[in-house]
Formats: sequence, structure tokens, C-alpha cells
Amino acid sequence: MGDHMILQSADVIKEIVSTIDDAKDELRLLSLEIFNNPELIFKEYKGCKLLSDWLENRGWTVNRGVYGLETAFEAKFSVLEGGRTVCFNAEYDALPGMGHACGHNLIATSSLASAIALETILKNHQIPGTIVVMGTPGEESGGGKWIMATNGAWKGFDACVMTHGMRNFSTPLCLTKASWKVRVRFHGLAAHAATAPWKGRNACDAIVQAYSAIAMLRQHLEKGHSIQGCILEAGKASNIVPDYAEGLFSIRAPTMKKLDELKPRFEPIFKAAADATGCTVELEWTALYEDVVSNNTLAEQYRDYMVQHLGVEPEQMPTLEESRVLYDQPGCSDFGSCSYICPGIQAMFSINATDFPHSIGFREASSGEFAHQEALRAGQANALVCLDVLTNDKFAEEMKKEFIEAMKEAGRWEA
Repeated sequence: MGDHMILQSADVIKEIVSTIDDAKDELRLLSLEIFNNPELIFKEYKGCKLLSDWLENRGWTVNRGVYGLETAFEAKFSVLEGGRTVCFNAEYDALPGMGHACGHNLIATSSLASAIALETILKNHQIPGTIVVMGTPGEESGGGKWIMATNGAWKGFDACVMTHGMRNFSTPLCLTKASWKVRVRFHGLAAHAATAPWKGRNACDAIVQAYSAIAMLRQHLEKGHSIQGCILEAGKASNIVPDYAEGLFSIRAPTMKKLDELKPRFEPIFKAAADATGCTVELEWTALYEDVVSNNTLAEQYRDYMVQHLGVEPEQMPTLEESRVLYDQPGCSDFGSCSYICPGIQAMFSINATDFPHSIGFREASSGEFAHQEALRAGQANALVCLDVLTNDKFAEEMKKEFIEAMKEAGRWEA
């Protein structure tokens, strides 16, 4: 980040905090409604309706079933034409068998808190600009934001922010890896395994050979790269040459640039295994999770608001440099796709869970009062940061300049 940026006045900060505080009980009910009715990937009908109806009843313009997904929505609000556009992402999908063990109910209500705080400011002060709440389904395993991005979501926005609960720490930014999943299908030829094996083409052999070759590749991967996979099907009976085998694999790397370098080393393994066994193979690449490109300008401002005005002790909110060392995440987030389209951050807030995300302990904490209050505080900070995007030209220019430089470095900038 360049020069230290001016923060909003004490009166404006108080107005945003009080707006969210006045709505805390209603937001709590929304959070619990989502939590108590967990819905899986791309089936989030209740959550989508609950949030989009709530915004529409406040006077927002809402479109449902947007950007290629039935349970996605885009809600917009403005009072004057012109100005910049900021977006808050809402998530509301749950995990199979574990409900909201990743706390997406908190993400949704934190973003709603930010949105209504800015709504109030724009109305009370007649400020130009547009606020967007983007309902984003299928974060867990589905890469929902990647699908939405490929269909035009977030284009033309000036900034997009969201926040995610974590076990016992908070950060102003989130760093994740890039990941891409592929479903592999080998097609062979069935035959009697004892009477006429020469007539068969063994799809089980093909996928086992591919799996073994991937194991050989692993020892030559760069630090931070990894490959995971499992065999889903490889035959039904021992006396029949398997004519079909299927597996699911994923490749990970620190950045999309590195992931693109890994893919050409990984992909030919399956064609070679098919050729060696006389089979054919199909590769279906799905659910791309791009790495999160955190915008330092936004993240530094988020931290300043938290520490200077919202009651967080400095030691509870690490610096950007400390965050990169201490809290570089081995997992993935589909927010990465947003961060390659416009400047963004995915901050993190502690919910004091007894275990990591995707656990029973984390699920229990996600419905608690402490987690709710921290989600709203994160919503306050995100509202203030996005108000800076709308009203502070110098801040917005610094943010955009940094984004352009990051995209050029990634080979993704298109003027």
C-alpha cells in the first residue's frame, strides 16, 4: 500500500456501527434460519429465497437464478446515478452430513450487515454509487463463484469483499491455493477374465496405472504443489475384465500461474495409461478454485478500522506481513475467481471454535452468539472499507493500481 489512507469520520463510523447494531437481532434470526436448514451444493433454495426476499423487501432490486446457477442471486441498491460499484458476497451452502460446519450462515449475515449499513449511508448522505449483494451458492466442492465468473459475474465492479469465520484467529486477508478438480473416465472392453482375457481391454488396469504414475510425479513436485485423488469405480466382478473405471483427482498449487504449469505434466498421464491398456479416456475438468489475490490496500484499511475504531486489540489482528507467514491457508476458496476480476479481500474473524472448519466443534460455534457478534463486527469493517471505495478517489485509485499490477504479474491483465 502507498501513503497511509484517511479513515472515515467518527460520526460516519458511529452511524455504520449503530445501523448494524439496530439490525443485529433480525440478522441473528436470518443466520439461525440458514444454520437450522442446511442445504447442499446448488440446492440452496431456502437460503437463496430467504436472503433475496429480505433484500427485496428493503427496496433492493433483486434478480434470481443469475450467472448460470439456479440458487444464485444479485441484489442492487443505489440512490443516485453514477459513482463506483462495490459488492458483498453471501454464501449459504452447507456440508454433506455436517451442516454449517464451515460457518457460511455467518458469511451471509456479515455481508447483509455491510450492505444495509452502506444502504443507510447512501440514503442519509445522498452519495452516488451502487451496492451489490451477490448470492453465491456451491462454495463447498462446486466452485460456484468460478461458474458465475465464467458467466459474467463481478465484471465492471470496483471492489468485492467478504469475510469468513475461522477457529481462533482473525486476519485482514486470506491467502489460499489454486485447485482444479478433474473427473477421469476410462472405457475398456468387457470379456471373461479366465476364458478369453485377450478379448478384453482392462479399464481397472488403466486407472491403477494412472494412479501409480501420479504417485511417481509427486516426488518431483515443487513445494506447495500437491495432487490428491481417489478411484471411484474399477469393476464389478473378479471374473469379468472391467470395461469401465472412474476416478476423481485434484491438483493444487500456490497460484493459478503455477497451476497452469502443473496441468500439462499431470494431464498426459491419463492418455498414456489409456494407450498402454488399449482403453479410451475422458477428462472432465470441473470446479476450478483460483488462488485468492488479496488487495493490500483494502486489507490494510480493514485492519486500521478494526484496530483503531472497532475495538480489536492490535495483537488480535496481525499485520499483512504476519498474516502471510502465520495464516497462509493450505485449502482453497472460490472467492479467488472474484479476486481475479476486481480488487478484493476475504478477511477472517475468530469464532472461538474448539476445532478446525469442517468439524462438529466448528459447526457448534457457528451458531453461537460470540460468532454472530464477530461476524457483524467484520461486517462493520467491510462496510467502512467499501464506503472508502465509493467516496475516496485516492483510495480507489491506489486499490485499482495495485490490482492492475497484480494481474499483470499473473499474466491476466486485459486493458
